[in-house]
Amino acid sequence: MKGQNKLFFAIIISLILGVIAGAVVHLQYPESADGFSKNIKLLGTVFIRLVQMIIAPLVFTTLVVGIAKMSDIKMIGRVGSKAMLWFITASLVSLLIGLALVNWMEPGKVTSLDLSDTTSAVEIMDKTKEFSLADFVNHVIPKSLFEAFATNEVLQIVVFSVMFGIALANMGESYTKPIIKAFDIAAHAILKMVGYIMWVAPLGVFGSIAAI
Repeated sequence: MKGQNKLFFAIIISLILGVIAGAVVHLQYPESADGFSKNIKLLGTVFIRLVQMIIAPLVFTTLVVGIAKMSDIKMIGRVGSKAMLWFITASLVSLLIGLALVNWMEPGKVTSLDLSDTTSAVEIMDKTKEFSLADFVNHVIPKSLFEAFATNEVLQIVVFSVMFGIALANMGESYTKPIIKAFDIAAHAILKMVGYIMWVAPLGVFGSIAAI
């Protein structure tokens, strides 16, 4: 059995075990349910944080290496245009699917919540503001690469990576070859880490489902 198939079946088994474990605690030990839920949920938190940890360096190294190895600027432009087209298309499709489902299924309709009392959502409402062009620019253009890495601002990392990769592609190979090789090795090492992290997914699924 291939590794991907093993991982898939491990996730399914963890899902079932999570349902069983959560149901047993909920029905047989209701007084311990809250504590069990808070502690077992940490398994899911660990997995999510591991994934978040790997996103920024993975995007940065793979983009820089991929673009730096393209010596033809026209090729870079074509690849960049196609990537942007895919990004915009995927975003629009996701929005359309979300809008269609929320209007069709109307989630929360049967809960009969009192919408006049918004005290529980004050924090969210205070942080929510109208979207503007200035906000878009600030969100896309990084003022510091380290800040973008620290906050996992993927679009900012993409912008810097593309510019850095283009700069390397336009420099002499004798200057850039050691740098590109180092980034290439780093990218392969990070991809290997991704493989390790994905094997934590079953534990994350088990913890999240059991907690619910």
